[in-house]
Amino acid sequence: MAAGVGISANLAHHHVRRLEVLGLLEEQRRGGGKVYYQLTAQQFRVPIDLLPPSDPDENAVRTLREVSAGFLDANARSWSYSSAGEQGAVYGFERTPTLAGDLPQNEGSEESHPAHLDCLTVRLTPERYRRLALALSELLSEAMREGKGASGEICTLAVLAFRDMQNNGAVGFSRGTSTFLPFPSEQ
Repeated sequence: MAAGVGISANLAHHHVRRLEVLGLLEEQRRGGGKVYYQLTAQQFRVPIDLLPPSDPDENAVRTLREVSAGFLDANARSWSYSSAGEQGAVYGFERTPTLAGDLPQNEGSEESHPAHLDCLTVRLTPERYRRLALALSELLSEAMREGKGASGEICTLAVLAFRDMQNNGAVGFSRGTSTFLPFPSEQ
């Protein structure tokens, strides 16, 4: 085993003995100068503080990476649909959305499920934060119940809520939208 993992026999023996003391390994037999062990546990728990936050299989890091990559791909796809046939890009100044829910007007995309981002930074009490995050998650649960049929296209909806430690002490609120959804024009 020591040669297989590239460590000295003494170090391997030390680690095996520690695993035996912890009850994870059990000596089965000895013979020919070798000791044979068997795993005693089918599963075991690792304390969360021993798992690094960048571990791709823990702490939702993999999910966030997949959602981020998927959204960036959808945004690029929606952008190409909405700007198809244009001769170039036009840059200008837009009105900043207000906290009253005012969204920028656009003609939308020909894509069936265009990218949509709506990000809001506000001050909330811990209780209001919990209620709002749970209410948003309940909307996703409702969509899940409705969307289990055989028709329609697969799409991803995500709710991300967190305490913004980088905005600590800031007085202002912010809202950012980037949407290719069609909204009715103001009358």
